[in-house]
Amino acid sequence: MTAKDENGKVLYSNEKEYLEIGLDVDGYMRYGAWQIKELLDLTLQPLKVQEENYLFVLPKKIKEANVSVSVYYKISGKKKDLLYEEVKKFPIVQE
Repeated sequence: MTAKDENGKVLYSNEKEYLEIGLDVDGYMRYGAWQIKELLDLTLQPLKVQEENYLFVLPKKIKEANVSVSVYYKISGKKKDLLYEEVKKFPIVQE
């Protein structure tokens, strides 16, 4: 998730990664009980929806923010395919 101001300057950025069951963060098969538990905790289960909330503070001088969310399927290493992307423009109301 990335938030940018009206000039394209990045105000906030965050990334969440889910792993495939049976693989560790290095892409190796792991079968130890604690490793399987760790993988299951970090895995997005089939047909389940995972909601993520991000809270960040914008500078006072910002008039609008463009927030983009991208969902990728990471095949291996740095190779990834874009599955979904949405960009929304939020006007900032100063009171």
